[in-house]
Amino acid sequence: MKHLRALRRHWFALCRSEDLGRKPLQRTLLNEPLVLFRGEAGRAAALADRCPHRNAPLSAGALRGGLLACPYHGWQFDRAGACRAVPGLAGEPDHPTRRAQAYAVAEQGGLVWVALEPQGAPPPAPPPLQRGEATVLREFRLQAQLLDRRENFLDANHTHFVHAGVVRGERPRRRVTAIVRGEADRVEAEYCDEGQQSGLVSRLFGAGVERSLGRFVMPATVELAYRSARRTLLLITLHFTPEREQSLRVFARATGRTAPLPPWLIVPPLALLLRLVARQDRRILALQLRNLQRFGGERYSSTELDLLRRHIVRLLRVGEAEQPTAPEPFERRVELWL
Repeated sequence: MKHLRALRRHWFALCRSEDLGRKPLQRTLLNEPLVLFRGEAGRAAALADRCPHRNAPLSAGALRGGLLACPYHGWQFDRAGACRAVPGLAGEPDHPTRRAQAYAVAEQGGLVWVALEPQGAPPPAPPPLQRGEATVLREFRLQAQLLDRRENFLDANHTHFVHAGVVRGERPRRRVTAIVRGEADRVEAEYCDEGQQSGLVSRLFGAGVERSLGRFVMPATVELAYRSARRTLLLITLHFTPEREQSLRVFARATGRTAPLPPWLIVPPLALLLRLVARQDRRILALQLRNLQRFGGERYSSTELDLLRRHIVRLLRVGEAEQPTAPEPFERRVELWL
């Protein structure tokens, strides 16, 4: 649980902006039950999902003029958690004992971000779409350990089996050079000479691909990019939000070049592929977690093909330290068959 406590300083996505409207949303972040709502002027807010009066869930309440009303006795709270109305009370409603716990909130890139004990700004918004680009933003949940899910998305070697025909197929493997680089808050693996992959994803977006790159950014963001010599042809970004020890909410954004086809024609198959890959990963991670529970814990064996896990673990340990010392940058090359 120590690593969950250390994550309280970081920002996490809790919902898509479009999903936060006329009703409050119930969410959990690092074991903390929260309620999200739009307060005055439509600004997003996050409070502890518990009325300080009689502990009823505020997420079961309703919005009244930018205030969140408790379903039990109608107490109303603003974005800062101050009690602004107590029906039937003749005196001043606000009092320190009547305030709901409020948390830091920001909206960036179509997502609502929350930090329980913020240190620094939320992640920057993605760059605006360029001509001929299509984008999809989806949300899903899964049961897995956070570290295993980070590694899963960046692991090229499982795609032949879990995503057969979607990411990579059964063609003869090619000898590939992977360049592994590490910096203070990230680690990445760049596959330099694989060329166009054999799966359905590459048939849609892989024309002209010369290299692909998988990157982990602290504390819980991973990226996968397919690149030509001049531009990124497809970028998939996943933001992982740890609800509890083994429960994750995931926000996946895919942006791809569509020429010569118009973007509106590409969005439906892009969304379908994203959902298909997520379903396949959800299944294998659920099997993995169930087996960890059957055997009462984890025991891993690795080879040089497991490029990033140990570096991710090192970054996480640094992030858990009270006075962290950033790891030194490095670069190394690994030969493998993909």
